[in-house]
This record gives sequence, structure tokens and C-alpha cells, in this order.
Amino acid sequence: MKEHFSRLEERIEGLVEGALSRLLGAQIQPAMLAGQLARAMSDGVRNGEGDKLLAPDRYALTFNQTAVEMLLEKIPDLREELAAGLLSIVRESGYFLSCEPHIAIAADPTLAEHEVRVVAWHSETLIEATQGMSEDLSQEQGEMPIGAYLIVSGSRHFPLDRPVINIGRRLDNQLILDDPHVSRTHAQLRLRDSRFVLFDLGSTSGTRVNDRKAKQHVLQPGDVITIASTRLVYGEDPNGPPDETPSYHPPFPPRPAGDQPTRTTLKKDLSER
Repeated sequence: MKEHFSRLEERIEGLVEGALSRLLGAQIQPAMLAGQLARAMSDGVRNGEGDKLLAPDRYALTFNQTAVEMLLEKIPDLREELAAGLLSIVRESGYFLSCEPHIAIAADPTLAEHEVRVVAWHSETLIEATQGMSEDLSQEQGEMPIGAYLIVSGSRHFPLDRPVINIGRRLDNQLILDDPHVSRTHAQLRLRDSRFVLFDLGSTSGTRVNDRKAKQHVLQPGDVITIASTRLVYGEDPNGPPDETPSYHPPFPPRPAGDQPTRTTLKKDLSER
């Protein structure tokens, strides 16, 4: 298995080096990007029909804003080039795909100049069932609380402007928490009778509200939600979130709530392998 991964990594490194060869002197390290792509593909493999091993067909490469601008300016066809290369590598590695691979490149201002983050997922999977929720989804939601929001880690605000909000480490969540101790789909906020109700979705490390472990909790202003090392403070104000906190922006545009693949993992840095 380790030898198979090494061969996969070598193939992808050759692809990345070829694609980035037009960026002489670029600070993006091909080996780091290739390693994360290989790990994303390998970790995302799942069983398909007839014992086929299906590799992820969706990949998001996230860089610092400056790096993204440079890449898209110097290599406008980079996404197509990497997608075509990954298609060949998948076949050479004995994997299969549900559809042709798609590469997205996004900016995350929280990343340092030389950092890169790769996330992979399957575009055609069964919708993941929401765990721990027995309520009928057609139940009346009521009016949205006026000016509801979350303060994320005391520094950013996240307006609660939709009836369903998924929280977790995976890229298709609306509130993405990049922490290895956060489950891929960790928790969910759902509007019920004009109140936001927090549900823990069977997470590994659990969800706490006001320092008490909670599976389900009707949120009140001032409630403190703790997910791994992240603290989320629930608030309501007709004037909206506090002006001193900037708005939260995910590292990549999230997909609609509920459209969730079953196997997607944020990859750790190469040094942690």
C-alpha cells in the first residue's frame, strides 16, 4: 500500500512540475502540492460497483491570494491541464472515476505565501443522512430570528441567513473549520419554530454548549458553542453582527446545504504523514 502511494505521488509530482514549469522562480513547491494531491486522491478512494476503487473526481486547490493571482495570470489553462493529467494518472493507478475530474483553484487569505491546501470529494454520491435528527424536514420553520449570527473564535462573524447551516471540516459545509479534531460534517444549525436548533451529527470529539456536551440545543443569545478548539458565540441583534468583527469567508465557495458527499477529508501537512 505504501509503495502504491509512493508511485502515485511520483506520477502526480511529475504532472505538477510540468504544469508549473512556466513559473520560473515561483515559490510554490511542486513536491508539497503533489504530496497533498496524492494524499487527497488516496484518502478519498471508496468502493464502487464490482469492487472498483473510485477515486475522487473533484479537487479544490487553495492558495494565498497572491499565489492564485499569479497562477491564473501566468497559467490560465492550469486547471484543465491538471485535470487531464489526473485523469491519466487515475487510470494508470488502477482507479476509476464517476466522471472526468474537475479542478478548482481558490484563494484563502489565512494561508501564508507558500502554503497550499488540497481538498477532494466525490461529485456523485448518496446524500449523507443527517444523524441524530428524528424531526420531519417538512416541519414548519417559522420566521428567521432577526440579526442572528455567530462570532467565530472571537474575530469573525458569520450571519445566520439561511434555515440550514452545516458546520465541519469538509469543504461542502457552509461554516468550514480547518481543524483535524473537527469531524467532516460535525454539527448543523436548523431553523425550527423561529429558533435555531443546534444538532451534533455524531461527531467524534463532540459538541459542547456552555461547557456542557450537547446532542441537541435550542440556541439563545449568548450561548457559547465549542467545537474542538473553536468557540462560536450565538447572538441576535436587529442591527446585525458587531462592526468590529470582519465577515467570515470560507476558503472555497460552499455547495448547497444537504448536497454532501460521503468521503471528503482535509489533508494534513506532509510533515505529519
